[in-house]
Amino acid sequence: MAPRIYIVGGPGSGKTTLAEGLADRFAVAVLRLDEHLDWRGLPGGVRLERDTAGHPSEAMLAARNALLADHVAREGWIVEGAEPVFIDRVAESSDLVVWCDVPFALAALRIVRRHIRADLAGTNAFPGYRRLYRFLRSVRQRYATTPEDVGEQWTRAALVAAAERHHKKVVRITGGSPARNLAEVLERSSAQLQRG
Repeated sequence: MAPRIYIVGGPGSGKTTLAEGLADRFAVAVLRLDEHLDWRGLPGGVRLERDTAGHPSEAMLAARNALLADHVAREGWIVEGAEPVFIDRVAESSDLVVWCDVPFALAALRIVRRHIRADLAGTNAFPGYRRLYRFLRSVRQRYATTPEDVGEQWTRAALVAAAERHHKKVVRITGGSPARNLAEVLERSSAQLQRG
């Protein structure tokens, strides 16, 4: 039986690497929210329009909900992403919630390394070091502040509160090698499936 795993965390926290390792191990599809739910749009050409307060449009919410409903209806799945910060419906449907909670310094190192590698390969969708600097500043605020202090939907404080609602199925990853993180999640998912 394939598990249903929800991976959350901030930018640079290791979500995508972990999701790829788990997808290979369990042969299940991964829904990468950051690829589908950011400014580039949703499948079907739905644009991600927001109101003046930064809230998503009704069309955007409907398309996102349809995409998620289709994915979580499968027998086994992985959902990963930083945006939106936490989706309770996905957490409730999951066997395991993996919270990648790394320090900002580690996340920043990964973000910079990813940016440079993409530049060298000529595949950087977000070129420019001024853009990288602004992104790192935004990510630092997200990791360090409370939801009231920053005009961002994603903050570590919001994730802490969300993870607490599902604490019985949360595995918290605080750093380490991708191989060690994968081994820890595999062990916990096996135990969770045996209980469930």
